[in-house]
Amino acid sequence: MIQINVTLNRKMALAIILSVMSMMVIDTAIVKYIALTNNELATPVYVGIFITFTIVFVGTVIILLTVINSKDSNPVVVRGLAVKSYYLLITMTGLSLLGILVIFIIQPTLELKNYNTLALFAIIYVSHIISLLFLFLLVLTLSDWIRTKRSKILSFYTVAFALTAVAIITSLIYATNVLAYQPTTIRPYPIHVSVINLPRGELAIYFGPILDVMSIVSFVSVWVATSVLLNTYSKRLGKIKYWAIIAIPLIYFLFPFERSVADVFRPLIDASPALFGAVDILVFSATKQIGALVFSLAFLAASALITKNEMQKYMLISAIGIAILFGSIEIDTLLYATYPPFGLITTSFMPIGSYLVFSGITLSATLLARDKELRKEFYQTAMSELTLLKTIGVTEMEKEIIKSYKSIEKRNKASERKETRFEKDYVREILHDVVDDLDKDNVREILHEVLTELYTKSRPKSKT
Repeated sequence: MIQINVTLNRKMALAIILSVMSMMVIDTAIVKYIALTNNELATPVYVGIFITFTIVFVGTVIILLTVINSKDSNPVVVRGLAVKSYYLLITMTGLSLLGILVIFIIQPTLELKNYNTLALFAIIYVSHIISLLFLFLLVLTLSDWIRTKRSKILSFYTVAFALTAVAIITSLIYATNVLAYQPTTIRPYPIHVSVINLPRGELAIYFGPILDVMSIVSFVSVWVATSVLLNTYSKRLGKIKYWAIIAIPLIYFLFPFERSVADVFRPLIDASPALFGAVDILVFSATKQIGALVFSLAFLAASALITKNEMQKYMLISAIGIAILFGSIEIDTLLYATYPPFGLITTSFMPIGSYLVFSGITLSATLLARDKELRKEFYQTAMSELTLLKTIGVTEMEKEIIKSYKSIEKRNKASERKETRFEKDYVREILHDVVDDLDKDNVREILHEVLTELYTKSRPKSKT
């Protein structure tokens, strides 16, 4: 079998992010724009656009899976069967989504100008459930690191990804309830008719505002984590200028929700609804995608500060993943069930996005925990972009120390031979070798506790 290696660099990563974000914006805004302007296009044109989006999706997924599966020069980053299983799972997920998308593509060719909503449910459920799986694994991993070492930045990201998972669950429930009231067979009706006649059950009406609230909370939590991670730039730009710049994507995202609170532009909407609607679509159609792009900047900036190729790769994978994940959590367009189903490709990106975030962060922690020279490089810079990596790397190293100690302790309890003392002395030597000069300040306390407990248990108890 031919092994294809693809080198991922910052230009390539940025190109992937921008191309996918651009496609997502068009995919989620085209229905609203056509419904507002009433400039309907011919069905073959819609089908052609959908096929183009499908090709972009397939090409992007193939490139990303090839990148993450490419052979590393450093074998210590291999995490064993678990990662191979996850890779197999995401590959099978991609093939499943592609198979369903092919059904949508070949139907016009066969003169079957309709599709069943079961196909929509299939993609929605596969995308949401697989995304939730990887987010759940990521939250568990981050929580495990927090139990080992308390960290503000780790806590921020743990809360952010947990809230994102809740938002995805809410999105799934909302989509299920709305699509349940759609006709079983969707035919090529004019798009503006599909928008006007969107059926909603009572439960879906309640879940709409809940989804908005969860989207806001999730977005704000990731924005806070990103702001803290990029805090170094506040010293370069000044705090006022930095927070003014970093607040722009937050304000941009929150502005469309203003009408649900104060609705200060109601007089303008009543005076010229068409003009205001056009401006709203053209200006605010990319709120989630712009936010996702900003969230990825922290990881893109971190990759620029690292010289080791493997670590650069995992940071770029994380950047692409976080951009795709937060840019694809957009279900509204798909609920109109247009022909073809615009918004479907955007939703299909969710699994690969969550997988890349999980893989990028966990693999970078493993590499940093086992690479002494890389840790030295990290501790020679005070850039805040590397704070997350420093924390997860040292925490992963501490976990491995504890795991090694517990393994030895378990064997010692099963044996009372004299060789036990020699084995413990050997463990002490190994543990001291693990901690280099730059890492001593970070693991000195845990190492002291481990060795104290180890040698305390080795002494015979005195009789009273």
